[in-house]
Amino acid sequence: MPAHTDNPNLLIANRRGEVLPFSRGIMATSLMATGITTEEAYRLALLVQHAIAADGAAQHDADDLVRAACRILRESPEGDSIADRWLAWRGARRSGRPVVIVLTGAPGVGKSTLATPLAVRLEINRIVTTDAIREVLRTVVPQTVLPELHMSTFELIERDRPDPFAKFDRQCHAVSNAMAAVASRLATEHRSMIVEGVHLTPGALTAALVDHPSRPVVVERLVTAPASTHRSNLERRRIDEPLRRGDRHIEGFDRIEMIREHLSEQAEQAGVPTIDIADATDMTQHLVGEIVHRLARVAA
Repeated sequence: MPAHTDNPNLLIANRRGEVLPFSRGIMATSLMATGITTEEAYRLALLVQHAIAADGAAQHDADDLVRAACRILRESPEGDSIADRWLAWRGARRSGRPVVIVLTGAPGVGKSTLATPLAVRLEINRIVTTDAIREVLRTVVPQTVLPELHMSTFELIERDRPDPFAKFDRQCHAVSNAMAAVASRLATEHRSMIVEGVHLTPGALTAALVDHPSRPVVVERLVTAPASTHRSNLERRRIDEPLRRGDRHIEGFDRIEMIREHLSEQAEQAGVPTIDIADATDMTQHLVGEIVHRLARVAA
């Protein structure tokens, strides 16, 4: 990542009345929501810094910053679309409505790999995983009450049963309900979040928050991958993260693939789009576009 260089003598008065030094890092982070690379975001942020400093004034307001940024962005390749996305995302953030991004998918497919950089790009500082929710539930719900909660997800698949996903679906129902409660609380506080995990039944969190007073914008995606890529991810995890007992996932890969197919069917029924982990380079841009579109549709 390029060096973080701020100009302590260049002051920006924000819309809350605070006067702070210009931060190239903060500027670059806001630009990354447009989907451009980190390197390009830092390069453009430096150009914005130079543009603001060029008039010699020691202090500028937020409108000066926006005008300078738009001018620099529009001069870059694909500049108009980048500038428009940046302005639209700024407007979305100022709407006050929380954003809830939901990433579900089979174990080891790459949900957390997508969630972490996405949180950085969209300046969302809350990632909640269903694994964490399940661990909390295990401390308060005895095994005698809900035995499925105390088993690994893929071990719940019973291939020879009429409904091989019955136990899996019961575990997902319990964890999804708890996750919905967490998401509802954060939405009440108008806090955006990314939630990820295998236990998120496609469409369930959208339905749970549809009548929430804060009117959160819920965007769901099913994360998937070809079987060969998925297995490679699990093999890499087994080596890189030995404490996660990855051998079990390799041994149970056929059941993990069944979960992937089960979630794909549920996503299709719920109208939840799919993201292929091998082709997710434009995910930030697509998600921002959908969020902005929904907000504009409501405002129209």
